[in-house]
Amino acid sequence: MRLKLFSRHGRRLNQKKRGRRLITFKGEEGKRPRQILIAAGAVLLLLILVSALRVEPSLMSSAEVATVHDNGVLRVGVRTDMPKMAYEGAGLEIELAELLAERILSYDDAWTGERDAVELVPVTAMTVAAKLNDGSIDVAIAMLPRNATSAYAYSTAYYVDTCRFVTRAGEGSRPIKNMKIGYLQSASTSSLYVPTACFSARLNAYLEEHPEDGLVTTYKYNEETISYAYASFGELFEALLAGEVDAIVMSDLYLDKYEGEYEFDRSETVLGAYSYAVASSSSAPALASLADVMLSDLRADGTLDALYQKYGLAGPAE
Repeated sequence: MRLKLFSRHGRRLNQKKRGRRLITFKGEEGKRPRQILIAAGAVLLLLILVSALRVEPSLMSSAEVATVHDNGVLRVGVRTDMPKMAYEGAGLEIELAELLAERILSYDDAWTGERDAVELVPVTAMTVAAKLNDGSIDVAIAMLPRNATSAYAYSTAYYVDTCRFVTRAGEGSRPIKNMKIGYLQSASTSSLYVPTACFSARLNAYLEEHPEDGLVTTYKYNEETISYAYASFGELFEALLAGEVDAIVMSDLYLDKYEGEYEFDRSETVLGAYSYAVASSSSAPALASLADVMLSDLRADGTLDALYQKYGLAGPAE
């Protein structure tokens, strides 16, 4: 017997469930939704632009910028030993330093553009943090991994570098398993961060994620545990070539630097990536924020991509 369904008011209910009409963006029927979507996108873009226009003048009124104007120059810590990034007065980081300095000094009525807006202060991986801490530099554009420590304020990334395993020449296709792995010894302390410490940190994370791969970073000697950690890049490469270790950990930019000096293969097995950012002291965050605004503009108008091409870098950054 077929049951008849009635509402509480006595009317028969339709047993067929009506489906909701789906929104389409195709054909004549989708014309109106397309127009709404385009209009919404335009409004969102306008809001972003208006926000950016408001942010920069506000940042330019900060105490940090006033100090730069008083000094008449932006002091930027840069490396001097990294081809493509900063080497012999040229590279991506050098150009970013000059662009940021000119942007900040252009808001100073006393700056006419007749003198340099930037003072390039040479730093190394070992000294950059100390110079930021003691105020010797206003910002650092020196391959500092973004958000590596809370001691500094950071921009968004201006470049992303790949960290990978490196083997002896001819062994690049060898699986990264059951190997002795060498790495650069971390020189960071609780009060001072050294950027190259990221190599050992990335390796430790990889080992935790791949416990079954049989990778070894220590050995026993006279009941003492010794690590395959080396004090310099040169010692690290020498250990690889001498067979003390089967592979080492390094990023592509450092491999570019040492490619003509040592023979090695880049493994396809990567440990992750480093996002390098402009850094300022956490007590002077406006300078890093201004770098962020600048980088956004450089991405939007294609300048950053052009700089990657100019210096043979694999962009874009994240």
